[in-house]
Order: sequence, then structure tokens, then C-alpha cells
Amino acid sequence: MLRITHNYIRDIIPNEIDISNITQDDLDLMFSHINSTPRKSLKDKTPYEVFKFMMSTSDNPQRGKEILDSLNIKEIKRDEVTLKPYLLKHNK
Repeated sequence: MLRITHNYIRDIIPNEIDISNITQDDLDLMFSHINSTPRKSLKDKTPYEVFKFMMSTSDNPQRGKEILDSLNIKEIKRDEVTLKPYLLKHNK
């Protein structure tokens, strides 16, 4: 089954969760985890890895990472990715 980003968001923030307490830091953390999840469609690469590679240039090989850093998206180690409501502390 092809999973789209909305499915990952709903894994972390189920419909019954009140989103009024979600902060920008929560969103940054959530999307860091979502974008660090390998995808079959990307040949087991993560969206983070693909974006970092695609946005880098020969004169600036760090450009992709710099863009991701400016968006507060961090790379999460594959074995540390969490797509559960407890990722966001107030969702417990």
C-alpha cells in the first residue's frame, strides 16, 4: 500500500487528538520523523536523503542540508524514527 504524508501525520496525530496544542516545534519534530522514514517509492531512501541530494550542487554540496536546517527539519536515525502519538509529549 502506498502511504502518503497524510497517513503518517494521522499515525502521530489521530483524529481524536485536539490539535490546538500543537506547536511549531511539534510540527518540526513530526516532519523530521516523517521525512526520515524510508519509502519503497524512493528505493528505500528517505525524503530527507533525496531532498538533501537533489538540492545540493557541485559548487555547494551542503546546500540541501542548509535548506533543511533552515526549515528546522532534522535527519532522524532510521532506528529512532517514531510515528506514534507519543512522539508529541502532550498526545499521550
